[in-house]
Parts: sequence; structure tokens; C-alpha cells
Amino acid sequence: VVDACAGAGGKTLQLAAQMKNRGELFALDIEQRRLDDLKKRARRAGAHNVRIRVLPADLDKLAETLKDLQGSAERVLVDAPCSGTGTYRRKPDARYRLTEDMLADHVKRQGVLLRRFAALVKPGGRLVYGTCSVLREENEAVIEAFVAENPDFEVVSAAQWLPAEATKTVLQGPFLRLYPHRHGTDGFFGAVLVKKKPAA
Repeated sequence: VVDACAGAGGKTLQLAAQMKNRGELFALDIEQRRLDDLKKRARRAGAHNVRIRVLPADLDKLAETLKDLQGSAERVLVDAPCSGTGTYRRKPDARYRLTEDMLADHVKRQGVLLRRFAALVKPGGRLVYGTCSVLREENEAVIEAFVAENPDFEVVSAAQWLPAEATKTVLQGPFLRLYPHRHGTDGFFGAVLVKKKPAA
């Protein structure tokens, strides 16, 4: 399993617990300091299956850095850097700082990250994409562009991994969609894609 944008590792530690310390869980990020924090937190939590790796800030060098993981991951989580519009309920002044150019940069980076990390997914494996944005440009549009370029991936409904009662309120089509005014949470988006197995 790969946590591609691990940060300080909250998601990584949750995944480690769900994996019951079995298998290998790669926590990747470009910030050494945050990964150093994760290393300490993983040690305290007894998460022995976490493998920490610092990535280059230059996205063009990602493929070389991750060559040993190409096509080997059963699950890849890309919790992509985004505009953070889903947090405006808690940080209303942040809306004044987001510009069209900043949004365009986020969308470009999200597409690159999704393509680069998709290369790690093995046939039959899952690629999970998420943001804390409520903007279509960073969510559905990024997924649509990716699938158009990568027909070996298909979007599947997130419903099969959610409690039945939750699917009535948190799904829009196949995607997970949480809104502050509906769910009392930050705004979140989630998509699950499966890499098709080659025809026999």
C-alpha cells in the first residue's frame, strides 16, 4: 500500500492499523521534516510495516525515485495538495487568497501526481484520489481528464466501501462528496479507480 502524499502521517497510521502491521505500507512525501515526525509517531504507535521515503520536489524525477515500486501496489492513496476550499467553514478568510492562477497550478499538479502515482498500481489494484476541495475543477474534472488519458483505469463507485446508510447522503454518482452545510464536516471529495487486468 502506498500513501503517496503522507504529510505527517495521520492517514498512514490509520492505514497501518487497518493492515494490522502486515504487508508493507510506503509513506511518501517531499517534506523531510514531516516524515521525521511520522517516523516518531509510527514508532510510538508500534507500526512496524511503515516504510518512509522522501520524494524529490521536482515531479519529473518521481518516476526514477519510485522505479522499484512500479506496478507493485495493491492500493495507492493520492490525497492531493489542493486549494483547501473545503475548509472555508473554519477558515473563511482563506477564500480571499485563492486566485485563478493558484487554482490552475493546483489542477496541473493534481493531474501530474495522479499520473505519476498511478504507475505504481498493479493490475486489479486500486487508485484512490482525494482532496479537501469542493471545486469540480480539482475533483471530477481531474478524474475525467486522467481516465481519458489512461483507459486502463476505470472509476468504480465508492459505495461498496461505505456503510449502506451513508451512501444515501455522501455519494454523488460514483464519488464521495462531503459538504459543510450538509454533513457538518469540512468539504471532501473522493474517487476510487481500478486498474484493469489485461485480457487473458
